[in-house]
Amino acid sequence: MNLSAWLSYLETLHPTEIELGLGRVSQVAAELELDFSSKTVISIGGTNGKGSTSCFLANLLLAEGKSVGLYSSPHILKYNERVTINGSQVEDLTLCRAFARIEQARKSVSLTYFEFGTLAALLIFAESKVDYLVLEVGLGGRLDAVNIVDADLAVITNIALDHTQWLGDTREKIAYEKAGILRQGRPVIFGEKNLPQSLEAQINHKETTLYQSGKDFNAHITDGHWYWQGLNNRKEQCSYQIKLSWPSLLSCYPANAAMSLQALLLLNLEPTEALLEQAFKQAVLRGRLQIVQRAYSLVLDVAHNPHAAAYLCENMRHYFPGRNIHILLAMLSDKDSKKTLAALQEIAGSWYLASLENSRGSKANMLYNELQISARNKASKFDSVQEAFHEAEKNMQSDDVLLVTGSFYTVADVLELI
Repeated sequence: MNLSAWLSYLETLHPTEIELGLGRVSQVAAELELDFSSKTVISIGGTNGKGSTSCFLANLLLAEGKSVGLYSSPHILKYNERVTINGSQVEDLTLCRAFARIEQARKSVSLTYFEFGTLAALLIFAESKVDYLVLEVGLGGRLDAVNIVDADLAVITNIALDHTQWLGDTREKIAYEKAGILRQGRPVIFGEKNLPQSLEAQINHKETTLYQSGKDFNAHITDGHWYWQGLNNRKEQCSYQIKLSWPSLLSCYPANAAMSLQALLLLNLEPTEALLEQAFKQAVLRGRLQIVQRAYSLVLDVAHNPHAAAYLCENMRHYFPGRNIHILLAMLSDKDSKKTLAALQEIAGSWYLASLENSRGSKANMLYNELQISARNKASKFDSVQEAFHEAEKNMQSDDVLLVTGSFYTVADVLELI
């Protein structure tokens, strides 16, 4: 089968799209005899910012001359985006061969699409000569398929409410699930100043060393420069100063870059400022405040929960002050769309609400009903993202900004159009 046929097949293998648990995936991994003893593993979990933090760290390691396997999800345009080696997406044939091996090894074990894909990535990495694995956790941590691999270093970006039906409806419950990627005696980086008690308890229980943002390392932007200070592997104070360029991933996500640099130092790698500048310039990630200049300014961002939407608003206000911002939004039905809409309301001049053509997609009418009543006279409803985008383009003036957000699927639909 070609890659497209394999991916269609994977969607049919399990009765549900998501089923947390390590039993089934561990059984197949044991059959494959995966061995990562010669590699250094960094697992990156958290609610938001996993993709950019993983991207930053992989680029830093590559700039240091290390060989790196990066696993991330979901993809936007091509499945191959999920599995890269030394910055290049693996080829279709490599994925197909890995899928075939897993299909043979799984026997009667039922795997979800994500579990099958995770095993494929791990198999490819296990048989490659990469020194470092950067693994982005999918959902939660404790019961996520990525967690079958023991991390030498764990990164937890932040804790916010998302996937509450699987992870719990409080920050403390979610933090406990995210803490599942910690390993006995191995360090953890946490990207927030507010440390949940459940995460702190797991850190103490597993006797890990915590490196916390705002306490052990800090970063800020002043006068067009990114300043960082923190600790190296010997717990010595060190600092860096990098000139910012715009647009860049670093200027949009300085806190996530800060975590990646702290991770690099804990791996006993100490870069020069020139190397840092080079690595951060080369860090590019689709759908993260991605700007496309058309007859107007088009911004694509995969923010899909209230926490991410609030941060997106901060960036939009900072980089597009005084501009008229229109929002094209489509979301999955298992997301907190009401609070996400409320967060985005602060910057919205008008709304283009679209139904997502996905089994989990919300309908435009539902999004419309969740808007504040005062905003509904500025909102239009559409049956698809494509239809909403075509209509929005007709109405854009040269100084306008069209923000496309709400889901990876929303961003993918527009990127495919343009």
